[in-house]
Amino acid sequence: MSIKVGIFFGGPSREREISFAGGRTVYDNLDKSLFEPVPIFVDSFRRWYLLDWQYLYRGSIRDFFPPVAMAPESKHGFQVYQESLGPKDELALEEMGSHVGRRIRREELPELIDIAFLALHGEYGEDGQLQRELEYAGVPYTGSGVEASEIGMDKAVQKEMMARDGFPSPPILVIEKENLAATPIEQLFADSVEQIGWPMVVRPARQGSSIGVAILDEEEGLAGFEHAVNAAFFREAILLTDYAERSATDRIEYVRRVSDLRDGIAFPMDAQRGDHRLTIYTPDDLHDYLERAAADGGDPLVLLEGHQTEQRVIIEGFISGKEFSTIVLRKPDGGVVALPPTEIVKFEGELFDYRSKYLPGRSRKVTPINLPGDAIQRIRIETERLFQQLGFHVYARIDGFYTADGTIFLNDPNTTSGMMPSSFFFHQAAEIGLSPSQFLTYIIRTSLQEHGHTDLMQQVDADLDALAASAGAKERVAVLLGGTSFERHISVESGRNVYEKLSSSEAYRPLPVFLTAPIDTRHQDEDFVLYQLPVNLLLKDNADDIRDKLAKQEEHPVIREIRDACRAITARYADPDVVFHPDHLPLAELPDRVDLVFIALHGRPGEDGQVQRKLETLGLPYNGSSPESSEVTIDKYATLHALYDGGLPVTEQLLATKQDFQLNAKGFLQRVEERFGFPIIAKPVDDGCSSAVLLLRNREQLEAYCRLTFEPGGTTERAARRTLKIGEQAEWPLGKSTILFESPITAEGAPKFLEITGGMLTHFDASGDLRYEVFEPSEALAGGEILSLEEKFLAGEGQNLTPARLASGNYDYQHVAKQVKRDLEKAARILDVTGYCRIDAFVRVHEDGRAETIVIEVNSLPGITPATAIFHQAAIAGYQPYQFIAAILDFAKERQRRQGLPPLMASEAVAVTPSLENATPALPDSYRDPKKKASSVVTTILKNVVAALLFFALVFLVLKFGLDWYTNHGESMALPTFEGMQIDQARALAEDNGLGLDVTVGPFDPEKPAGLVVQQQPPVGSRVKNNRTVYLTVLSEDAPDVALPGLVGNYDYNQYVRLLKVKNLKYRIRERQFDARQEDGTILYMYYDDRKITDEDLREGVTVPMGSTIDFVITQRRGDNVQLEDYRCQTFGTAEFAITGSQLVIGEVIGEVSNRNEAYITRTDPAPGSRLETGAKVDLYLSQTRPADCD
Repeated sequence: MSIKVGIFFGGPSREREISFAGGRTVYDNLDKSLFEPVPIFVDSFRRWYLLDWQYLYRGSIRDFFPPVAMAPESKHGFQVYQESLGPKDELALEEMGSHVGRRIRREELPELIDIAFLALHGEYGEDGQLQRELEYAGVPYTGSGVEASEIGMDKAVQKEMMARDGFPSPPILVIEKENLAATPIEQLFADSVEQIGWPMVVRPARQGSSIGVAILDEEEGLAGFEHAVNAAFFREAILLTDYAERSATDRIEYVRRVSDLRDGIAFPMDAQRGDHRLTIYTPDDLHDYLERAAADGGDPLVLLEGHQTEQRVIIEGFISGKEFSTIVLRKPDGGVVALPPTEIVKFEGELFDYRSKYLPGRSRKVTPINLPGDAIQRIRIETERLFQQLGFHVYARIDGFYTADGTIFLNDPNTTSGMMPSSFFFHQAAEIGLSPSQFLTYIIRTSLQEHGHTDLMQQVDADLDALAASAGAKERVAVLLGGTSFERHISVESGRNVYEKLSSSEAYRPLPVFLTAPIDTRHQDEDFVLYQLPVNLLLKDNADDIRDKLAKQEEHPVIREIRDACRAITARYADPDVVFHPDHLPLAELPDRVDLVFIALHGRPGEDGQVQRKLETLGLPYNGSSPESSEVTIDKYATLHALYDGGLPVTEQLLATKQDFQLNAKGFLQRVEERFGFPIIAKPVDDGCSSAVLLLRNREQLEAYCRLTFEPGGTTERAARRTLKIGEQAEWPLGKSTILFESPITAEGAPKFLEITGGMLTHFDASGDLRYEVFEPSEALAGGEILSLEEKFLAGEGQNLTPARLASGNYDYQHVAKQVKRDLEKAARILDVTGYCRIDAFVRVHEDGRAETIVIEVNSLPGITPATAIFHQAAIAGYQPYQFIAAILDFAKERQRRQGLPPLMASEAVAVTPSLENATPALPDSYRDPKKKASSVVTTILKNVVAALLFFALVFLVLKFGLDWYTNHGESMALPTFEGMQIDQARALAEDNGLGLDVTVGPFDPEKPAGLVVQQQPPVGSRVKNNRTVYLTVLSEDAPDVALPGLVGNYDYNQYVRLLKVKNLKYRIRERQFDARQEDGTILYMYYDDRKITDEDLREGVTVPMGSTIDFVITQRRGDNVQLEDYRCQTFGTAEFAITGSQLVIGEVIGEVSNRNEAYITRTDPAPGSRLETGAKVDLYLSQTRPADCD
């Protein structure tokens, strides 16, 4: 039986989103042949929930928790965390958890998991609190123990210990919060300047390395110092006159920033104005408060202070040098080894903040650090020494600086690391040859060894041996990633995600293949080149890092030394044939390496048909649409033209050229302004869905956009960037030859108006027809005016509600969604999109319930990063991410099989990035109205259709007269209807009419009787002669076996039966059993054909015939009466177990205590001796000290 690994993620800290994303990465990458992942979500109040797996693939915690039905309404589209709901009793928290899974209590944890994998950050994850609770529960866990975690969390304590042990440290000053009010800020500023000097770093003592940090230069002075200190304490002072001077839009954006969990103050927060102090829980309440305060003429200053604050802030000297991060591991023999240190290369003047750390392309990671070998070895020796001095276990991430004089400053030891796919954790492990899956196995095995759990350790060893001995044949899949477009970094994320999902499967063996422009002169005549990547390059931070490594393939000598030092690890956990160097892969050789291709590219080339056409030449199946369809959907202008011609509403467009702008810029701008007015949308016509898309509000911004795009470089570009508020380092599609302008889509009086994104899959049905499976659409909530790259793809940034809130007035969700999904399918069919796609659109829901869907664009190869919305939608349809990817590949193979065509002749080569004029030729005036059917694409299609009709008409006439002559001058009969009959009836009818039958047994349908005729050929009404054979397809009586879904993450009955519906299984409740500790409707076990099926059975795999009925035994929470015992004088930790064990529920817990588990109960409500219905709640009053009158 597999070892059950409970993955703890989420939590109360400000880095909970990265913890959520890291937990998902661990869940996906755990080797399923060794471990069974159990997702355990920790909420803001440290409660544990067994999370239904579907919610793992939401983009943000706020997308599912608090549940949408329980979240406060927002006039401005704000999303909130659980804290914004205000104080809740235990029953309310239980109900909240029941929407996403079920509550777990400490005493039942050993029954659910064998080991806990900790993917939490900050408070309750890195500070020893959770580790202590797991020790109480008797469950082993990964990483360091309680004491080491407490040290690793507090930077002030770390600094003292490191200085004592001889580690170099910059000057440091600690500001205590309790002294902040009594000490003038001028005094703190003077002390900092005197003791620290310039520049200085201000940071919270107990936050992640990217939270609340500021670097101050001397010119920022007292004002900058005060602001940085306040920010590190998560406080902000605001002058109401400054607030009132902002525009209405800017005031909302200010509230959004202050509300942000990472960069702002977050909720709950206190607003202090004069002597009045008010606690605020939601962004809408904060906005309303500031609006009233700015208008009432009272005290002009408001101080906002978050409840999730800091007690100490550190002021330390700035270290000028190379910044690095190193993962240190415990070796199997008990020693320690540092992996290759990674240099963090930031854009000049920028902090390594949250977005730099986690969004591809925002910073560079260079491994190993760009230093001589002896310097790298000194860094490794120092980090290994610190690991041992601080008593760390299993692994740690240690950050530091290497200065020009060779001094090594270790400034931030961490007992855990971010676990995103390209984080330091996996990035450095890949350098010694370990894939993410293999590295996680090593961490689990080493944690068991460190904590002395011999039995489980031996089980892992035995399972590893068995795994090494069993290697079956798998289909080889080339995963194409990278490219040359604006979204090449997102393509790497998408491709890496696909690679990881396929790697953990039993059916596929993925091969990562990087596509880029030619690197050297040997390949200059090629449109693009391909390289097979080793895992250490696949896990580089972004596409540019990978390309750099391809261009300079020499390897630092120290890497080989580190691999030798890690040989005891890699010999056991790495693939025996692991490689470390990229391999140029000529396109013509691709069929020799792989069986099919997954294109994870975005933009050109990839989504434009170039790659698809070449793969068809090679006879390789591939995902996504055909070359012809891709050529249209890559072009936003041609796409909307085709949709308009197909009868769908579109916005007004204008395709403007660089030539016209350069001939007469003033006239150009005037014509654009007269055509649209302001605001106006500007975007590239054929780039990514988030690249350079801006809402322009005036002539100055319009001119800046055009100059930046058409005339980049020099002072003109710098000025344009300032006008558009685009940083100098922010990437921009420079030098384009066209700009696409569009009218913004607005509500136009509709009471409901929202932006959505809808995904879909295509399938072939039994008759070979194309069927579109349109998912429930997601609602896209933009933090600004346009949905950003971060919101689409960065974990924790995007705000997507799935399904979208389409209900309006008297019309429910289904009424509106049915219309929207119909329109999305129509758009896909018009454009002949196949395989899968994502369509972005706006929806207007009118008073009469009519939904109007206005498509913005169609993505034929949508991003499939771990956080993207299409996974949320697929989960509702019952697809786990791997199943979704496998369905895409299944369609690709089936399409290839059905076509049955030999490879096409090679087509004329197309440039990697062809000029946009060639993609969409402009009319002489360079402007086109989408209401005019002037598309050359449509004209060509019409010509082809007319020619085809003429051809088929000629064939029809020849066949008609030829057959009439052959069948004795047309003596024939009209073919009767066989469809809908049972086969016995069909045979009788055929005999009566002198016809022969050829019967094929088709699929099984649980909703229809076996032997039912579902298709006939020739069709009804055809003229046939006597004795003609009619071909019938009937439904099979043999039901295929389907696998029952596992219960982990699906214990809720209502959630589980949705999965059964997808598999065409029926269900009913056989029995309800009382259990006050579990949610109503928790599945205990189930029956099929009177055979009891348990959780253990499902883990081993259970199949039943399609159409079968499954009987369930589920829980109910209310039952008989019980007597409440006297728990006064007991500790909360002891009483909690006894109360819940007596079938009661803990309600509100009252009392300010530092450690709830060790606090004493002073009284209960109701009083001891009360008779209570089972499942009733009991309120507890706590004190940190034991009551004086206790025995």
